[in-house]
Amino acid sequence: MSKIIVSTAGWCEADPEKVRFQLITDMDGQEYITGTEWLKLPEYHDTAISRDDYILECAGTAFATAIDGEYDQVDVEVEE
Repeated sequence: MSKIIVSTAGWCEADPEKVRFQLITDMDGQEYITGTEWLKLPEYHDTAISRDDYILECAGTAFATAIDGEYDQVDVEVEE
């Protein structure tokens, strides 16, 4: 069966209340937090949990609910 491969390049201004971040370290913190909660965390490690301990849960959600954004390039290919 053929596959459709979509590759993109672009950016978006994510709505902090509509994106979530997932904890990726063994630090003591909530497993999922909103972008608003993530922004309140310190940028780097000191003695407590920081932004570095989380990753964006879903880039698709960030783009779908974006306040602003732009795709610089969108390519669609068929892979046999």
